Amino acid sequence: MPRKPTFLKKSVYCTGILILVLLLFTTGCCKNELKDASGSTRRIGLMITPRGLNDKGFNDYAYDGLKQAEKKFNIEGVVIEPSTMQDHEASLRFFAGQKFDAIIVVGVGFNEAIRKVAAEHPGLQFFVIDSEIDEGNIRGIYFREDEGAYLCGYLAARMSKTGKIGFIGGVKIPVIERFATGYRNGALAAVNSTEVVEQFVAEDYTGFNSPEKASEMALDMYRTGCDIVFPAAGASGLGVISAAVKSRGQVIGVDMNQDSLAPGLVLTSMLKRVDLVVESIISNICEGKNPATIKRSYGIADGVIGLTDFQLSSKVVGDALISELASVRKAIIDGTIKTGVTGR
Repeated sequence: MPRKPTFLKKSVYCTGILILVLLLFTTGCCKNELKDASGSTRRIGLMITPRGLNDKGFNDYAYDGLKQAEKKFNIEGVVIEPSTMQDHEASLRFFAGQKFDAIIVVGVGFNEAIRKVAAEHPGLQFFVIDSEIDEGNIRGIYFREDEGAYLCGYLAARMSKTGKIGFIGGVKIPVIERFATGYRNGALAAVNSTEVVEQFVAEDYTGFNSPEKASEMALDMYRTGCDIVFPAAGASGLGVISAAVKSRGQVIGVDMNQDSLAPGLVLTSMLKRVDLVVESIISNICEGKNPATIKRSYGIADGVIGLTDFQLSSKVVGDALISELASVRKAIIDGTIKTGVTGR
């Protein structure tokens, strides 16, 4: 078990798990100064997915949120990275034993591991981003991805010259199916003759970290008539952007602003501002709020889901369509437009 580091970053091994530890220190304070009876600063743990940092997606956004909170509040943040998807439970158990005040877990596939570890640590609060689990000391946070995906489908259908567009999901699970439903319905609302081809990278969670396989799938879509492809596949999506560059096809980024990865070919990116959610969770902890009252569902109206500003693609997309998309966005917020996903 590593001693408390006095440096910024260190990778260590513990019970076969690659653990990336990042210590963040601040001098600010929040309403309750985040101090317990002993006067020590509270500690916030962030467990990311095995893709690690620099994934240009979910993990980086979550880490950005922790860094932003670190600037505002007197907290100590630590990041842990499981080396594989199979290491969730052992990683969580290691993390839970480090005397954190709360642990924020990012990504899908953690629920059963969290249930086991949370039961062993009833005094420790877990927040799970991208999960609907809500029981005991576990609070799930989820998103209305279908809203942003609807805008992406609308854009793709209006931009397509072939009338055929693609969707590549990481794994066929509810969160990715929400992306697919929103994308499909947005496309059909824009041009009802649009053909939407849907494929999934894998049957397990490796589908979120298989960029080479996703690239081959995207290349095949481009070869067979799809001129725009939208991935919702984590790091696998980088392979789709690579395929767009190779084929000179068009693509839509996801999670973070990926427009600069292939300027002009990436029409926009569907943002999923995990950074804002992580910062909000920590802010609520600072204010001493009951975890059961912390907001669980985020969408376009919250400023968490949306599209980028077309700064690098405005000449390709055109002002008229950008304005049209703004109207569609407003209609989703006021309920005039339904994405096809209900109960969220």
